[in-house]
Amino acid sequence: MSGNSSYWDLTCKKERYPRLSEDTDTDVLVIGGGITGVTCAYCLAERGFRPLLIEAGELCGGTTGNTTGKVTIQHGVIYCKIKEKYGLDAARDYAASQNRAMDFVAGTAGRESIDCALRENTAYIYGENEQERDLLQKEYDAARSIGINARMVEDAAFPSGNKGLLAFPGQYVFHPVRYVEGLAAAAARLGARICCDTKASGIDDGDIKTVECENGAVIKARHVIAATQYPFLGGLNLFFARLYPKRTYGIAARALRDRPEGSYINVGDPTRSIRTHVEGGETILIVVGEGHDTGRSPDMAVHFDNLARFAEREAGAGEVIAKWSAQDYDTPDELPYIGRVSPKSDIYIATGFSKWGLTNGTLAGMMISELIQTGECAYEDLYSVSRPDITSSVKKAFAGAVNPVIELVKSKFEGTGDIGGLKPGEGRIIRYEGEKAGIYMDGGGNVTVLDITCTHMKTELNFNSAEKTWDCPAHGGRFDTDGNHLEGPPRKPLKVLFKGRYSELIS
Repeated sequence: MSGNSSYWDLTCKKERYPRLSEDTDTDVLVIGGGITGVTCAYCLAERGFRPLLIEAGELCGGTTGNTTGKVTIQHGVIYCKIKEKYGLDAARDYAASQNRAMDFVAGTAGRESIDCALRENTAYIYGENEQERDLLQKEYDAARSIGINARMVEDAAFPSGNKGLLAFPGQYVFHPVRYVEGLAAAAARLGARICCDTKASGIDDGDIKTVECENGAVIKARHVIAATQYPFLGGLNLFFARLYPKRTYGIAARALRDRPEGSYINVGDPTRSIRTHVEGGETILIVVGEGHDTGRSPDMAVHFDNLARFAEREAGAGEVIAKWSAQDYDTPDELPYIGRVSPKSDIYIATGFSKWGLTNGTLAGMMISELIQTGECAYEDLYSVSRPDITSSVKKAFAGAVNPVIELVKSKFEGTGDIGGLKPGEGRIIRYEGEKAGIYMDGGGNVTVLDITCTHMKTELNFNSAEKTWDCPAHGGRFDTDGNHLEGPPRKPLKVLFKGRYSELIS
């Protein structure tokens, strides 16, 4: 089995776009090379713009390349919630906008001849007890009331022990990395410029925005799109209090027996999302789930084991050939933020996809490109940053604001471990020169000791044993074992306190 690389990354040859090495001007700058940024670049190029897209690493290096690969308007139990909070028209608009995005993916894959294993299927959500069965019925009633072609399925043999399924026919699954790679190539042919290994570090706002990159390059742009999952260009919107970071895990395993067609996800927790993918005539099971708040799981490595056991029990999974994880963000009302960061601003964001980023990210790219060209777009109010999401979801918003404070305080009082007996691949929280620190040993016996105080708001980090990272339990900031920032709200790396041989440290 390969390391923590997604199945999609392992089965796609990626184009290596050049690094931006000089100062440049552009009308539109897109920051982020996932499905949101690449869709936006493609749509803008189609509209006659010549956008510049920059990505800190490689295309699909973040959440896009670590998904289940579903393109669907079935986003768990969502329509009854929107109807209850915002009314029937809002629920109808959500469905219409998601359908528009799904149709874009299918149409563009065909028009641009993108070989991404796109196939139509039925998306099912299933309940595992009577209470969840009642919730499915409520979701079915809401879906039917806004014109969605949904149906209830009783006495289904798969998944085992289910209490009923809600089916949405006419959905899609695909290979997300191949799709985005193909879309990027098409955008480049239309005139978009794509640069990888180019990380934005800050922005000066004004009529012309000045974006500085970590490698020293400076970009001046009229419009800037932050397609970066966490919008570091958020201004006064306080996204750290309005976005709730979640980790989700995935595995790919060889299928040992045939499974029913379709993709499946359960109502409750822990999440179990399963589908099949055919590669070279072989059926592969893709299983994703085990979601939890970032930095708040006691043993993160166990999540892969739980998924493997589920896959073997429910679908006859054999060898696990890939494992991965991803970060996503929830919002108070479970709707994304898409559009201007503030009224009349020329900075645009797309975030809070709540694990449905392949459809929502596509929609965001479409909407923002339309906003830039015409000054307005369909569904702008529904996804606006300024919508009343906190007042419509008071309980969740309160928990989202209070829990990080609790985590910050708790982190200051948590104990530390001993430095003795550290093993390769292990990370611990220790005392170093009288202060709390984090230590990690690599496979060669070298150790790195870090100040694990998050550079965002000073919460102490926890070690993620599944991914060998230091994660913040308050706002989802993540750092590698050398202290480099990976994702989330922090902008500065961690301070390195010691780097060298383990034997030197304990002598």
